[in-house]
Amino acid sequence: MHLFAAAIVPALVLGAASQDAPVYAQPTVNPAVSRCVSAVGAAINGLAITRAAVVPAGLAPAGSGGPNGNLLASITLPEHCLIQAKFEQRTGSDGKPYAIAMELRVPVEWNGRLLFQGGGGLNGRVNAAIGRNVNNPSTAKVALARGFAVVTTDSGHTNPVSAAFADDQLAKLNYAYASIGKVVTVAKTLLAELAGKRPDRSYYAGCSNGGREAMLAAQRFPEEFDGVIAGNPAFRLSEATVMANHAFRTYSRIAPRGSDGQAITPLALSGADMRTLADGILRKCDALDGAKDGLVFDHANCRFDPAELVCKAGQQTGCLPGATAAAIKSAFTGPLRRPGNTPLFTPFTYDPGIATDGWRIWQLGLKLPSGQYDTSRTDLIGEGLRRLFHYPPITPARLMSLDAQRAVHDIAETAALIDAVSTQVSSFAAKGGKMIMVTGWSDPVFAPQDLIDWYGELDRKTAEATGHSASTFARLFMVPGMNHCGGGPAMDDFDALTSLVDWVENGKAPDRMIARGASFPGVSRPLCAWPEVAKYSGNGDMRDAANFVCARPKAVGGNHS
Repeated sequence: MHLFAAAIVPALVLGAASQDAPVYAQPTVNPAVSRCVSAVGAAINGLAITRAAVVPAGLAPAGSGGPNGNLLASITLPEHCLIQAKFEQRTGSDGKPYAIAMELRVPVEWNGRLLFQGGGGLNGRVNAAIGRNVNNPSTAKVALARGFAVVTTDSGHTNPVSAAFADDQLAKLNYAYASIGKVVTVAKTLLAELAGKRPDRSYYAGCSNGGREAMLAAQRFPEEFDGVIAGNPAFRLSEATVMANHAFRTYSRIAPRGSDGQAITPLALSGADMRTLADGILRKCDALDGAKDGLVFDHANCRFDPAELVCKAGQQTGCLPGATAAAIKSAFTGPLRRPGNTPLFTPFTYDPGIATDGWRIWQLGLKLPSGQYDTSRTDLIGEGLRRLFHYPPITPARLMSLDAQRAVHDIAETAALIDAVSTQVSSFAAKGGKMIMVTGWSDPVFAPQDLIDWYGELDRKTAEATGHSASTFARLFMVPGMNHCGGGPAMDDFDALTSLVDWVENGKAPDRMIARGASFPGVSRPLCAWPEVAKYSGNGDMRDAANFVCARPKAVGGNHS
C-alpha cells in the first residue's frame, strides 16, 4: 500500500501510476512531509518525537551495519518516512536520566509488514532502522528496501560500552526484555497513525544480542510477532560471559609480557598457531561430508583434539607447542566443575574458522596495523560480566581471579531476567509463529553446540507436550566456518528473511537455504535444517549446491572438546 495514500492524506495529489517513485503534484510543501512530521505524536501519551522527515530514495546512512559490522555493499533505500522518538523519560534510582529511544522507518510503498531489528552487545544506541540481515555479509536486500517498515531501539539507555545502566532496576529490565514489548506497541500505534492500519505481519530479526532478543520475542511476547530470526543468539549470555572470562585468562597465561610485566593477550596465539590448528581440523574432518572443499559440515563425526598437533622432537613448523595446545583445549572446554572435572558449560566446537581476525578479536583481542591492540570485544564481555550480571558490580581486578563455579551462583539472579532459555513457546506456535535460528560453527562468543542442545530440548519438550516435533515451527541452520554474525571462511551470504516470510505467509517450511561466501567465489552450498547436513551426492560439479543433498549424519553429537 502507499503510505501516504489519498484516503489517509486527502491533500496529497497522486500522479499517474508508474514503476518509479510516486509522482506528486507540485505544491509548495509536499503534504507527505506534513503527515510524517505532524500527525503521529498526539495519539501516544508520553511519546516525544525528536525528528520526523520524509527521506528521499538514496544510499543507506553510514554505520548502518551496526555493532556487528558494516554493510559490505552500498544499499539503496526507498523513499520513506523517518521518525525518531523517545518515551518513558524519567530519572533513575541512580539519579541519571533515562528514556527508551527508537527509530521507525516506513517506506512510502509499504508492504504491510513490520520488522523489529534487534540490537547488539549492551545496546545503548539506536541503529539505523533499515532492517539489515542477521548475517552481515548477506547481499540480500535489507528489509526496508523490500517494503517493510522497520523499527530499532537503544533498549532504554545511551552508552553502548558501559553496563552502568544496570544499577537501575527498570533500565536493566528494559535491556533484558521489557523494551521489546514496549517499542513494538508504540511502533504499531505509529503505523496506524501514519498508514491508517496496524501491520498485517510482524517480525523480529537480530544477531548476537539481537538474536537473544529475537528468541525472547517468541518466548515473552508471543502475541506480538508472527516470526523471528535469531542469528548467533546470545541466548545464554550469562554463561557465555563466564566462559569468555575463562578463555581470556587461559590465553593470558601463555601470552608474552610487556615491559610492565602484563600479559599481551592478543599475542598469545600467533597467526601460524591459528593456521596450524585450522589446517589440522581440515585434514581430519573436511572430507566427512564427501567434499574436500575447506568446509566442515559434518561436525557430528569429527573428533579432533589439539594435542594431536603438539610438536614432536625436532619439529619446528606445522605443529603447536605443548603449552599452546593445552591452552587452546582448556579455553575450548571451559571451566571445570568441582568435583569431577567435567565441563561446567557447553564446550566450543573445533572449526577451521578459528584462523581469522573475527575469531581472534573476541577471544584474545587483536593487534592492529598501527601496533596498538584492540581489546574492545573482550572488554565488552568483561563489562557485561562484572556490571550487568553481578549485582552489586565487582571490580575489573576481580575478573582475573574469578571462580567460575561461584560466579554461576552470583549471576543467577540476573541470568533469570536476561537469558532466553525458555522452551515453552506454545502460544507463539499455536498462533502460527515461526522461528529460524542460525549460527556459525566458528562463533567465538557463544558455543554453537549450546544452541543445538537447546533446540534438542525444545524438540523433546514440544513432543512431550503436543505430540509434534518442534520442526513444525522452529528450524536451526548451522554455518561452517562462520564467526560471530558473519565472516570467516564460510558460506555466510544467505537470505533468512525470505525463508521466514515464505514459511509464515505461505506455509513453506525451509528445509534448506542456499548460501555463498566471499571466501569461496563461484561456490554455493545448501545450509540444511538441523540435524541434517549438506553431503556431496557423488555426482556433478562440487561447486554447485544442486549436487548436494541434506542428510542426517550417522553419529550424534558435536565436534567439541
